[in-house]
Amino acid sequence: MRRACVLAVDVGGTSIKLALISPEGRYIKGTFRTTPVNSMGEREEILRPFIGLLEEGLSNVCERRLEVKAIGLAVPGPFDLERGISFMEHKFSSLYGLNLRKIIAQRLSLEGEFPIIFKLDSWAFVVGEAWRGAARGCKRIIGITLGMGLGSAFLVNDRIVTEGSGVPPEGWLWNLPYEGGILEDRVSRRGIIKRYKELTGEELDVKEIAFRGFRGDRNSLKVFEEVGLILGRCLKPIAMEFKPDCIVFGGQISKAFDLFKDPLIRELREVRNLKKIAPSLQIDLSPLYGITKMALEELSRKSRHQKVNF
Repeated sequence: MRRACVLAVDVGGTSIKLALISPEGRYIKGTFRTTPVNSMGEREEILRPFIGLLEEGLSNVCERRLEVKAIGLAVPGPFDLERGISFMEHKFSSLYGLNLRKIIAQRLSLEGEFPIIFKLDSWAFVVGEAWRGAARGCKRIIGITLGMGLGSAFLVNDRIVTEGSGVPPEGWLWNLPYEGGILEDRVSRRGIIKRYKELTGEELDVKEIAFRGFRGDRNSLKVFEEVGLILGRCLKPIAMEFKPDCIVFGGQISKAFDLFKDPLIRELREVRNLKKIAPSLQIDLSPLYGITKMALEELSRKSRHQKVNF
C-alpha cells in the first residue's frame, strides 16, 4: 500500500516553494524545492517555473511510490478560493481573472476531479504554526507574515476566524490606518526600504539592511526599531480585545525578528493573556504544513457531505 501525501505549495511574491507532506504532518525529506518567480512578470514568465515545479513534485511522488491525495496551494489574496481564480493586481497581475485550477489540471494532465485546493497564505501560515510550529498548544493565535506585503490571520481553537471580538474585517491588518496611509506601507519590504533611504539616501534591499542591523549599524537598527514600535502600537488595541495567548511572525522579514522584538514586546506588555510573542522557527515550511492540514480537512468535509447525500 502506497504512503499518502499532499503536494504542498506556497506561492510567494519572489519565490514558490513546494514539499511533500504526510497526513501526520511530517515533511518527507528530500522533497523540498523552491524556484524564483517574478510576480510582476508576463503570464508565461510566471506559469513556466510554477508548472515546472509542480511537475518536479509529481515526479518525486512517482519515484518514491507515494499516493498524492491533493495539491494544496497557499496563495496571496485577493483570490477566489472556491473557483481557483486570482484577482491580485499588486502582484501576479498577469494572472488576473485566470482559472488556475483549470490551467494546473490541463498542463499536468490531471483528471477533472483531482483535488486542487487553494487557501490564503496567511491562513496556511498560522494553521501550520499551530499544528507543527511555535504556536503549538495555543488556543487563540494571531499569525503575521512580513514580506512584500503584510499578511495576517486569526485562529481560535484550530479554526480561522474572520470576524468577532478583536478581529478586524476579514482578519486583515495590512490596511489598518497609520499616519495618513496604511500599516503595510511602513512595515513591509517597500516601507523598510523607503525608510532606510530617508535616513541615509541609500537604497538597499531589506536583507542587506537587516545584515547591517545585526552588525550594529545605527540607521538599520532605527528602521527595525520603528517597525517593532509601529506594529506594537497598531496591534495593541486589537490584542487587548482579541486576547491572544500567542502572536507568531513569519515571512522573510521575520528572520530579522531580533531587531524589532524589544519595542514590539514593550508595546504589548499590557495584553494580559499574551504568553508568547515569537518568530516561526520554520518560516519556509509552516505554510506548507498549514496548507496540508487545510487540504486534508477539506477533503474530509467533502467526503462526509457525499456520504450524507448518498
